Amino acid sequence: MTGQEIFDSLSEYIDEKCIHPDQPMSEYTSFRAGGKALCVVEVHSIEEMRRVLTFVRKKFLPYFVLGNGTNVLVKDEGYPGIAVMLKGDFTKIDVTGYDVTCGGGALLAQAGRMAADMWLTGMEWACGIPGTVGGAIRMNAGCFGSDMSSIVKRVRAITTSGEEITLLPHEMKFGYRHSLFCEKKYTVIEAVIELKKGDKNQIKELIEKYARERREKQPLDMPNAGSIFKNPRDGRHAAQLIDQTGLGGAYVGGAMVSEKHCGFIVNRGNASATDILRLMENVQREVFRETGARLEPELVVYGNSRRY
Repeated sequence: MTGQEIFDSLSEYIDEKCIHPDQPMSEYTSFRAGGKALCVVEVHSIEEMRRVLTFVRKKFLPYFVLGNGTNVLVKDEGYPGIAVMLKGDFTKIDVTGYDVTCGGGALLAQAGRMAADMWLTGMEWACGIPGTVGGAIRMNAGCFGSDMSSIVKRVRAITTSGEEITLLPHEMKFGYRHSLFCEKKYTVIEAVIELKKGDKNQIKELIEKYARERREKQPLDMPNAGSIFKNPRDGRHAAQLIDQTGLGGAYVGGAMVSEKHCGFIVNRGNASATDILRLMENVQREVFRETGARLEPELVVYGNSRRY
């Protein structure tokens, strides 16, 4: 199908204002690079999500759920399917007692700030992460010694067939940058995060401390997708391995290994997805040659199969 054909068919079930054919994913991702998706579709309710799921099943179309685009890259050849964005009901955040209830499309940082305003502690580390709650749960996002697995109380998800399910922490297979959602194509539609009462001044100080460390150590002034590689399982750190291999400042086209933080690849202004992927492969090859460590990507890549 073409993007226009998807638009024509889906507009019978979804408001046409929410269907965007032939969209350059550089406009939807923090890397500011990548090819087009056949269509970007915004869904505002579970019923709309079910309609899209029914549509992709009938048309044998691939799809993925696009959060805030901060850990995603679409290959230059494009994505032959639909990128689904959770809007409306899926972006709501409610704080009741010690529980923060968030839609899967809600911004994690916003949830953390709302929790802090209610004197709840446990999400200070999340206030600087630009992704969505759903994306953070899928990748078990974390930093500064904490991650999602330590605060998630339960999750509501929807399967590819449109069935709603509720999952508890022990069912979510949380691991380092991993969860059940990496294995099964479930979509997080709501999560309940359980926190504790804290001291407002201490919470504020911790948020400011983490923000200061990010500004000092990360290349926040250039388009990037956060940490590109997972840390090896032997306890070594990917950024340190890349640094000691002398790859800080290495580049392919418009993509460059950040000299400020070697765990980041940045877009110098005109990088293509191909540049980024080739640079990633160069880094993996050189780090393995010099240190014996095999770096696994943390970045999620979508698009037609092709090795660069």
